Amino acid sequence: MNLCLYEDPAVRDFGPLTLLRPVFGLRCGAFTLVEKLVRAFPDATLALMVRPELEEWTRLLYPTAAVGEPPEEETLFINGRLCMTDDEVLHFLAASPLEASFMADGTLFAAKVSAGRVAHVARWLREGKPEKAFEELRYPAEVNAFLARSAADLIRWSPRQIVQDFRYAFQAGTVRGRIDPGAHVLQPDAVHVARGARVMPGAVLNAEGGPILIQENAVVEPLAYIEGPAVIGEGSRVKAGAQIREGTVIGPVCKIGGEVEASVFQGYANKQHDGFVGHSFVGEWVNLGAGTITSDLKNNYSNVRTFASTDAWLEGTGTDSGQRLLGLTVGDFSKTGIGATFPTGAVVGIGCNLYGTALQPSFVPSFVWGTPDSLVEHRIGDMIETAARAMERRKIEFRVEYDSLVRQAFEDTSAERGRYLAAAGKRAASPSPSPGRR
Repeated sequence: MNLCLYEDPAVRDFGPLTLLRPVFGLRCGAFTLVEKLVRAFPDATLALMVRPELEEWTRLLYPTAAVGEPPEEETLFINGRLCMTDDEVLHFLAASPLEASFMADGTLFAAKVSAGRVAHVARWLREGKPEKAFEELRYPAEVNAFLARSAADLIRWSPRQIVQDFRYAFQAGTVRGRIDPGAHVLQPDAVHVARGARVMPGAVLNAEGGPILIQENAVVEPLAYIEGPAVIGEGSRVKAGAQIREGTVIGPVCKIGGEVEASVFQGYANKQHDGFVGHSFVGEWVNLGAGTITSDLKNNYSNVRTFASTDAWLEGTGTDSGQRLLGLTVGDFSKTGIGATFPTGAVVGIGCNLYGTALQPSFVPSFVWGTPDSLVEHRIGDMIETAARAMERRKIEFRVEYDSLVRQAFEDTSAERGRYLAAAGKRAASPSPSPGRR
């Protein structure tokens, strides 16, 4: 079978998280969508359609996939924003008849097409017009699935997706790694400890509220508390005394301490010290300094509004997230200094370095450096040098293709950043409104 994941124009609504990766590479639950599909259909031929600037990097990320041009064979196309689903839905799509399309919440997200139609579909998808690509197909059938519209949706749906992923992908009550004497497990039949993982003495795994997955070679240090549903990714370390609250997904090779609630760490990120991160999405290669605090609830309990761009921030036209609990969205390679605090629904771009104890802005574009009252452009050479050094510490090369992608993102965000910094300088003397921290 041939599978093709594609992006549509809505990927821009994910802000900084999709500047350096395809939308189907974002985590929701235990897996990204592409990981879920590869696991569900191990023998399928995979094709990926992404924005032109991402093609070269995507080929390196997924070396066995055809990137840019799906083979002209019978193919199941799936929108890369699909996040809330299970194996039953995926296998239903795969078994569907040819020339059929499928909708979720009124949006067409999948179609199975014959070989002769693949080139036509691919052409319209490259032009960002999926409605044209599939307009001639038979019935669209409504399917119980969910298309994410933003990072807020990935945060919101991850706890339920963990439960579904655990049901279909993992053997409950299995310990292939090590739970040391003195560790405590509540409801062990909802816990899976993978090979090479270790839960040390004094740690508590509380799966009474949902399953807990400790993946390969992960370590849970003494006195750490983990509350399900939760995922601790491959090679990650939960530091001594950490409090991992329900709904948290920690991707691979992270170091996490302090208190975390209902948040997603994409991978290769550090939050080693005390501080609170709640209902947030943290990109790769992010480092949150000691005492970093995110607000995820307003004092008046109203829905949290977010700013998707500089222009929205300048005009004060935030988007209603539809959620009362929403913290920080922070892009790849960004860092916070000690004691940094963020208002509800804050968005920080890629390649930022923010410090100072004053409340950070609700929106910061990519490649910005400084304190809330003194922000400047982060020099791209310095940023890349630091990023390469961070990756080298994890024995990962900062490839020339990645260098090109980051520099292109710097150029693409230059005009927006200029408008922001000009306005931020004028606003510096004005006090920020109370964030209503929780």
